[in-house]
Amino acid sequence: SGINAEYGTSVCPCPSPFVQLPAALLYAGSNTTVNFPSSLIMMHEDCSTKGIQDAAVRQLLVGYKSFIVLSTLVGDTLILLGSLRYGAIRLHKILVTFIRYMALADLLLTVFSVGPGAASLAANGWILGDTPCYISYVVNASCEAVIAQLVSALALTKTLIVRYPLRALHFSSRAAHLAVCIMWICSLSIPLAAITRDVDGVYFSCAVYNCAYECSSWSELGNSVFDISVGLTVVVTLLVTVVSSVVLIVLARRVAERYPRGLQWQGVLTVVLTASAHILASLPLVSYFIASFYNDQLGLVPEYLLVMFRYGWNVALLGAVINFYIVTLTLPSFREFLGSGLRAIAAHPPQLQRVPQIRTEGDSSSDHEDDISE
Repeated sequence: SGINAEYGTSVCPCPSPFVQLPAALLYAGSNTTVNFPSSLIMMHEDCSTKGIQDAAVRQLLVGYKSFIVLSTLVGDTLILLGSLRYGAIRLHKILVTFIRYMALADLLLTVFSVGPGAASLAANGWILGDTPCYISYVVNASCEAVIAQLVSALALTKTLIVRYPLRALHFSSRAAHLAVCIMWICSLSIPLAAITRDVDGVYFSCAVYNCAYECSSWSELGNSVFDISVGLTVVVTLLVTVVSSVVLIVLARRVAERYPRGLQWQGVLTVVLTASAHILASLPLVSYFIASFYNDQLGLVPEYLLVMFRYGWNVALLGAVINFYIVTLTLPSFREFLGSGLRAIAAHPPQLQRVPQIRTEGDSSSDHEDDISE
């Protein structure tokens, strides 16, 4: 399997989805040990023996991650530019705020995690140094958590807007910024707490060609408390997203049946497709965690689990790129910006006209998709 190294052994008992530990997760539920020096500044695995040996597969993954990097950099930059300067996303102001922060988190994840991962695949090892490895781990873990929470907040907020349209007129974007600030604080606390507990635990993992965390020095109680807290966060976030999306679809259909012209579907489709896409992108990785947790009963071979983990990890990266395509697909105002707005930017940057946006106390108008409900 290429996991063991020629160092003193230490057991890694902390299979937490936010503290990314590919080697330990690979053997969750077993007594397999992962070997590291007892004292080190930073340990990087040797991918010539532990990584993907097929050069064609690595090249394929480099192309895949390069596509994600290019699409995310262009797409999410256009989302931020169009929504902040030209009013190109005509939804409720809170939804627009969440979409902007999702675009920002996608950009950070791409620059500090996906991009370095592509470079590591091309070089078949980590070449960027120790400090970028710490940054990559922290950004990856925190941005993934923030994006998941933003998707949940997006689905829940849209459901409340459709159910209580009059109250939604008074929803404040300041509250949305505060909520996102809390999300960032909570999400950053997880990897920072891990590094504070053991700064030497960060290392480059050849399982996914990214920086991860190894927590063999943690006590059993510390691992249990940490895993339970993270596990509850994941479960609650997923449940809120799924339940809110289902309720949103039911409410939207009832409103559309009672008031055929009272609800436009652009915003509903944007939220439901975003939630569905992120859930589907995370399913392979969730399947891996379930399989590794019950590996004693399933008896899966380590090589199969490794393939599951690599596949799930790479599929989950699609969550960083789908935001732009969904917004483009569902919102005519954004497509208008991409068509006429970008041509104007290319031809006459200083003379570009702002896309008209009606502003009221609750951001409601005839162009708004959140006009009426029961």
